[in-house]
Amino acid sequence: MMQPIVKDEEGALRFVENRIVRVLLDESRKRGFGLNELAVRDFSQADWEQFYQLIGYSLSGYHELSNVSDESAREATEAARKLSPAVEFCRDARCPIHCGVTKEAKT
Repeated sequence: MMQPIVKDEEGALRFVENRIVRVLLDESRKRGFGLNELAVRDFSQADWEQFYQLIGYSLSGYHELSNVSDESAREATEAARKLSPAVEFCRDARCPIHCGVTKEAKT
């Protein structure tokens, strides 16, 4: 299930952050354990996609993440178009840098 999408105060489309997950990440960073330390852990693609949504990632940033599948990026675009019908992100334009990430098989 995809996290809801909203426009922030600057007009950027982003996932609605889960405040508990955000506090946990912010407090962990203060203790030297942030996104870089998480990145070296062996988490599934589905876990990463959900995590990025829960921390309130912007849709444009979500499209640029190497461990987000094209399928998930497309689903996010479809949800975002309910708020802003003309929105387009890099994978929507078949960006040669970010496209081509297939969905990981569930283990």
